[in-house]
Amino acid sequence: MKLAYKPDFEAAAQRWDAFWRGENKRPAISVVTPKEGVDPVSPPAYLAGIDGNMEPVIDQLLAWADSHEFVGEAIPFYYLEFGPDTFAAYLGAELKFLPGQKDTSWSVPFAEDLDDTEIRFQREGVWWRKTVEMARLIRERCDGNLLIAPPCLSANLDALAAIRGIENLLVDMVTAPDKVKRALSRVCDAHDEVVQALCALLATDAYGSINLEGFYTSGRQNRPQCDMSCMISQSMFAEFAKPALVREAANMDAVVYHLDGPGAIQHVEALCDIEKLDLITWVPGEGNAHLDWSALYKKIIGLGKGWGRYIEDHEAVKRACRETDSLKISISTTASTKTEAECLIADVEKMYI
Repeated sequence: MKLAYKPDFEAAAQRWDAFWRGENKRPAISVVTPKEGVDPVSPPAYLAGIDGNMEPVIDQLLAWADSHEFVGEAIPFYYLEFGPDTFAAYLGAELKFLPGQKDTSWSVPFAEDLDDTEIRFQREGVWWRKTVEMARLIRERCDGNLLIAPPCLSANLDALAAIRGIENLLVDMVTAPDKVKRALSRVCDAHDEVVQALCALLATDAYGSINLEGFYTSGRQNRPQCDMSCMISQSMFAEFAKPALVREAANMDAVVYHLDGPGAIQHVEALCDIEKLDLITWVPGEGNAHLDWSALYKKIIGLGKGWGRYIEDHEAVKRACRETDSLKISISTTASTKTEAECLIADVEKMYI
């Protein structure tokens, strides 16, 4: 396997696979740094090219990759998505883009009754067809240069919230739990189909797979989440969300869970009980980034799972490695030069000799 903008791609892929197997010699360290003597180009903005005009997006993508070094476990990629409810769009939901808001979209709920609503992967739908066309255009110019990260498939309760509406779904979970469970089963079926389709579309068998946070595996991976978990009890999470998450993680080679917001922390024990789950990435939520979350990271490690995070300061990177009695951690950062990035990785390696 070769990538023009990641000359050591094969070696990095082997290190990533060793990481998932628990056979790594040090934590995964991914550093992206500008090439020396080259004016750095920013990557394309999130949702760029959604209007179908992909050529300038691909031009910028290749210029970004060409103007940067990808050191350690860092691999160049493009994140192909239409907003957090892309999976719901594959089920037939329309996506709403608010005027003047270019960095996200929202699903328009359409399900009046979950039993009466057809919940299936709509390959004929506009958003899947747009995914196929954008992937085709990117691969025509980028195969052998960089990878494509598939959309985050926000399935389980999040998908039902997107097509039914949050308040309606919460009422359903109390008044018609069996109806919700039947709908969740259909969501899981659709999720499995979408995963298969994305693997074929993005040539996972040839290139492996990468997610939006840069975690790579030569096999298949999944990045499940359940933002609805912030609004439900531990018992409801165990009853509704966890069985669906177990299904989403099945038949994957790597699973990274996206834990979002303080209200979701109550479910960490249940999440870490999922055998196939490997890592948890934590998003503190608005206004909470400055708080000390070391106890949460320690708890995740203590429950037998790993964590992934972005740490900008290199001394903080080394401190996190020293304070974590585990190799199940992945850290992303930046550096001013390739030499600085390599020195950071060398310093981390010395801790584990």
